Amino acid sequence: MYRNRADRTWLAGLALGVLLALLAPAGAGAQTVSSPQVTGVEMTPTVRRTLKQLEEQWLQWIVQNNEAQANSAVEGLMTTARQLGMTRLPDLSAGAAARAVQAAREKDFPRARWALKAAERFDPGRPETAFAESRVNRLEGNYPGAVASFLSSGPRLFSRPLERYLWLQDLGLWGLCLLLLTGGLFVAVQMATKGGGLFHDIADAFARRLPRPVALGLAALCLLWPVFLPYGLLWLPLYWSVLLWGYGSSSERVVLVAVWLLVGVTPLLITEQRRRVALTLSPPVRAMESLEQHRLYGGLFADLGVLRSLLPESVAVKHFLADVHRSLGQWELARSLYRQVLEAEPENTSALLNLGTYFFLKGDFGSAIQSFQKVTAADPRNAAAQFNLSQAYSESYLFDESRSSLAQAREIDDARVSGWVSEQQRVVTVSGGLERTSEIRRELLADWRNGEKASSRPDLFQRFLPLLVALGLFLASAALHLARRPFGYPERRLDARSGGFERWRRVLVPGFASSEVGEGGQAFAALLVPAALLMLPLFGTLGYPIPWSYDPGNLASWILMILGLLLYLGVRLRRELRDEV
Repeated sequence: MYRNRADRTWLAGLALGVLLALLAPAGAGAQTVSSPQVTGVEMTPTVRRTLKQLEEQWLQWIVQNNEAQANSAVEGLMTTARQLGMTRLPDLSAGAAARAVQAAREKDFPRARWALKAAERFDPGRPETAFAESRVNRLEGNYPGAVASFLSSGPRLFSRPLERYLWLQDLGLWGLCLLLLTGGLFVAVQMATKGGGLFHDIADAFARRLPRPVALGLAALCLLWPVFLPYGLLWLPLYWSVLLWGYGSSSERVVLVAVWLLVGVTPLLITEQRRRVALTLSPPVRAMESLEQHRLYGGLFADLGVLRSLLPESVAVKHFLADVHRSLGQWELARSLYRQVLEAEPENTSALLNLGTYFFLKGDFGSAIQSFQKVTAADPRNAAAQFNLSQAYSESYLFDESRSSLAQAREIDDARVSGWVSEQQRVVTVSGGLERTSEIRRELLADWRNGEKASSRPDLFQRFLPLLVALGLFLASAALHLARRPFGYPERRLDARSGGFERWRRVLVPGFASSEVGEGGQAFAALLVPAALLMLPLFGTLGYPIPWSYDPGNLASWILMILGLLLYLGVRLRRELRDEV
């Protein structure tokens, strides 16, 4: 699995050059802005040349055999990326990690090491880099190092928002499945302890009018007929739970009601979860999150084009794209969008501030002063506006006003202003548009739901059918119990035998002893632990695949499952032996 996935990842990293080349269409040398139909968003020739330069530098890194020259190429790539406002190159990091594994297979371990360093430099903190390092150590025969590298990936799993979000969603889905599985096992244990009485009651009812052998056969068929239905093994525990309701204690009935309620709400929860996860994995949201983290990947600008096409009239999207163009140095495109934002939101101080910065950089200091003054009037505690105003006054030879504005800026936030002065910044900008991602996500979700309603308009009855089924199970159980109660239930008989078979039954069948005495909560809790251990290897397959460029596999889950089950059974056996003594 490692090899196939790694080879595909290396090819994907190498293909980034092709993707970047597509962002620089023919005629890049002409002094025109690219069409958004070609690149997703408009691009100036300068930006396209920078992207082309990234492609060329990446290809130079791939063919390097000298560590010093390779490190120089890495620094060149990062310097070029910073010209676009980017500090992380995830596709190149994935390609470098796969390149390291390939070099290790070829026994070129020095090259593998500096390729791993390059992967970390391109995108620090990626768990895939730790996975690849573990693989390189294993190929080198350094097994302690392989284990240490794999363990070091643990904290990295939660370092990036997307992977952390998907991991938590997978955990929630896995937890729902665990509770449902435990509920099914609980019903099975209930049937094992109380099913004998239920079977004989049904057989006695048939035996009043039929021969005993026929009655026994019909009783067995009455208990097992759901198996012959589609998804019969899923319907069987629900059917048994209805029949066993009257035979259980109060605590066991509470557990059964909780299981029915869980069965009813699980489809609703999963439907809503799928909608939100699909939104999170959609190209627009992926692009927004990448820009927040200053990540440049091959399809970034195309995904931004999808965002604009989905919400063409959204002020938040226009503000967001204006900040994108500003960070790329495409000020003319940014100015047009900032003006559109201000038409809809005249008091938008971040758009006003950045528009004033545009005028300042163009040498129109009068217009810049007017924009900055509007910001200070709307937000007197805005340190950036006061600082920019002082700079604009200085360029206009209004030195008294400049000193006054700078003093006010220092009074508001002296630490930030001192930093701007020490960095010799002429003016500063703010990322108000980039900070509107939550608002844009809500708009996308609302647009998605409106589209679903317009296309399908799901019936409320169909939507809440699982809850109606859960309610039906409860009503059927209550009705059957009321009809059965006048005839009485057989008394529980506790088996006091303590032979070898009984001992192993108590050890190997969790919850059996608790179910015999009617402790529903304890029986469910006893089943929960082994069920969770058995489901560990399914954690990565039940939910949504995490878009790792280098998959670690689930060997660790299998090891934890086996060791956990052995430990669990050992503790139960020791407790059983201790109780006998």
